[in-house]
Amino acid sequence: MSPKFAISTLSLGTNLHHDLPTKIRVAAEQGYDGVEIFVPDFEAFVEEVAQGRHQDLLPRPLTDADDREIECAKAIGALCTAHGLSVPVFQPMRNFENFDSPRALGGGGLPAALAAAERYIRLMPHLKTNLLLVCSNFIEPEDHPYAPYDPETAPLPSFSHASSERTVPPGPAPSTYYPALTQAQLDQYLDTQVAAFRELGKVAARYGVRVGYEGLAWGTVVDNWEQVWDVVRRVGRDNVGIILDSFNLLGNEYADPTVPSTFLRAPESISPTPIPAAGPPLPAAFAGEGSNPTHKAVLQNLAVLARTIPAHKIFLYQVADGAAPCEPPATIPAAPRAPARMTWSRASRLFPCEEDRGAWLPVVDMSLAITQAGYPSTRPQDDGAWWSLEVFNRSLSDSRPECVEEHGARGIAGLRTLWDRVSKRIKAECEEPPSAVL
Repeated sequence: MSPKFAISTLSLGTNLHHDLPTKIRVAAEQGYDGVEIFVPDFEAFVEEVAQGRHQDLLPRPLTDADDREIECAKAIGALCTAHGLSVPVFQPMRNFENFDSPRALGGGGLPAALAAAERYIRLMPHLKTNLLLVCSNFIEPEDHPYAPYDPETAPLPSFSHASSERTVPPGPAPSTYYPALTQAQLDQYLDTQVAAFRELGKVAARYGVRVGYEGLAWGTVVDNWEQVWDVVRRVGRDNVGIILDSFNLLGNEYADPTVPSTFLRAPESISPTPIPAAGPPLPAAFAGEGSNPTHKAVLQNLAVLARTIPAHKIFLYQVADGAAPCEPPATIPAAPRAPARMTWSRASRLFPCEEDRGAWLPVVDMSLAITQAGYPSTRPQDDGAWWSLEVFNRSLSDSRPECVEEHGARGIAGLRTLWDRVSKRIKAECEEPPSAVL
């Protein structure tokens, strides 16, 4: 069974030059099955409606008594339906994790964060989607839950980037600007997220909405799938699951844009969790040496993922590759308010299989692991297993009208090529005897 293909509206062009209805129409023309609605794109659409635009999409002029966001959500939902598109997710909801910060969603405290989250959730039935993406946090230095500091005055040497003893679930990747968390601190932080996501799941359930938790590669505390899965597993709600993103996983586990020449993360710092004995069959390559020591460690980590997360708890697979951090290749320095991986992500993501543009992350390997985990192979077609593009790149700032069509065409070609490569790998594995190791 093949997945359905979608693209985030952000990946078709910036809303400074390209409006949401245009991007929806182009996605349909390019052959996508769905579009992710990017929250800033929707908010820009609401503002455009307030300015008198898009009157063709609204049945009547809005009055002060109307709920403009609800009416705009109805218009976008209807437009997607008219063009044969589903909406697999509304995303992202940021700054939920560190909810005690005054800069967090809602302005501080879990009740305020839940109330602010409901603003997003109440729109979703009208947008005709039932999945909300909640991402982990980049936390400003002043708001760090265990080591707040002022980056303008604090001496850099007081913050260690040395690897501490591995924590379970793994702690965040070593950082120049934050101290390594103790096991007790990490446990406390994750325990807090379990309680918060349980409450968020209750709010979402009132609207028939699911919540997908995604770890960002530059998350200050939560930056890897094992931490996210630990939270989701302990939440124990049917409507709370995990969202996996090839760039965020591989951009953290495989790549490190601060390392000269190779841009590879040190293999010894990658979680060495043993591969569970029980679970779906795994590709023989996952027991191999890989193309380098980091790749070997990542293959083992992907094998662990495939045998750990049940397919029904994978709510979405987002796909993106990445180019070398800079052109010409150069490291990206870390900064207290701009983690290197965040800077790299926002400028240099690529569509999958674009090796001609410099794509180099092992996205095929990750996609194979996701497939072997049972997503989409065990998911009923009407339930929907989505491979959805989420690509940030400087090229999206192109103001030409052709920008939307060009990125849409690149994206759908990349998804088709990726699925073809994964399918061929699966077929080849079926024709070979299974690995004794796996």
